Amino acid sequence: MTLRELIEFLENRDSTKVVRHGFNGPHSYRGHYDQLAFRPAENVTVREMLACAKEALGTMYTGYKGGEYIMYEYTDTWIAEWGHTGEMIGKTLLKYMLDEY
Repeated sequence: MTLRELIEFLENRDSTKVVRHGFNGPHSYRGHYDQLAFRPAENVTVREMLACAKEALGTMYTGYKGGEYIMYEYTDTWIAEWGHTGEMIGKTLLKYMLDEY
């Protein structure tokens, strides 16, 4: 899922919903430095996750082994701790996170 798709998905959800296993802390993804990852987080709201996604749009992050990377609308998104690989964000994962399955 691209960053734009992620933002649009979250914008169409209840912003006050608490997500038991959500995300925060945007950073450059370890697997592909030019892609965006978010740190797993517990008990965050959709509003907080959306704010993190919007904050990342157009922001420059340093890659794991250096380099500077700007995150654009078409940048792919992941859930991963800094320096680790993880899971690509997609609609199915988001629906499970938001108890919409």
